[in-house]
Amino acid sequence: MALLKDAKRCGAEAETLLHALKDCPTSREVLSLAGWSERMVSKKYDYCIDWLEDMMRGKEEEATVIWERTRALSEDFRICNLLKEPLLSSNIEAKKWKKPPKGFVKVNFDTAVGINSVGYGAILRDDDGFMLGGGGGFIETRLSVLEAECVAFEKSIQLATKLNIKGDVIFETDNAALVNKFRNIGTDITVLGARIKNCTAAFESFNSADLIWTARAGNKVADFIFTKMCREKMTWFFEMDYPIEIHNDVITDVT
Repeated sequence: MALLKDAKRCGAEAETLLHALKDCPTSREVLSLAGWSERMVSKKYDYCIDWLEDMMRGKEEEATVIWERTRALSEDFRICNLLKEPLLSSNIEAKKWKKPPKGFVKVNFDTAVGINSVGYGAILRDDDGFMLGGGGGFIETRLSVLEAECVAFEKSIQLATKLNIKGDVIFETDNAALVNKFRNIGTDITVLGARIKNCTAAFESFNSADLIWTARAGNKVADFIFTKMCREKMTWFFEMDYPIEIHNDVITDVT
């Protein structure tokens, strides 16, 4: 049964429940990171219920056991919430882009993944939030979310080099999996790991460089760029005279 005419996340022609839970590139990435086997992720099913039954086969338990476990967990959480400070503050605070340390340039990048396409965007700002340049692009290819983030990482390094940035640079992404791979590059023997290692080699163009994680709210301008790239299927590059289209997001981020 079709839930949506178009899949908002990945651009599929129709989004069914099975597509949303298993076949969407983002869902596949989450299932893989959670430890589900490749067979469960890639095997084809006609109906969502068939996939769910296959996943749960061999994991059946008495209904009373499941109920008791759920009740115990609920009680544990209730007690914990009374004793501990809340994990999420009740004070609502707008999350914004954070300025880098004095003398540093910050490069924010992000990507969007479709069925057979990838859009990416990057933005460079100095320690006062002043725009140094940015850009993005569109590639017709099929990639996982993590592979697409690696492409955006590579392109952001190339962009910084093109803008003649040679000092201290911080690259920032909202994809935690990419940062984790970057941190464990010495033990990563995958093809993707080799590409990330090439990115670290490209860091030699700068005085110093690092890759860190940020919340998605701190990546709004890069998000806008990759969305535009996907929609218009184009390549974009600009320097300090940035387009009026991103003016509001740029100003909001630093004020």
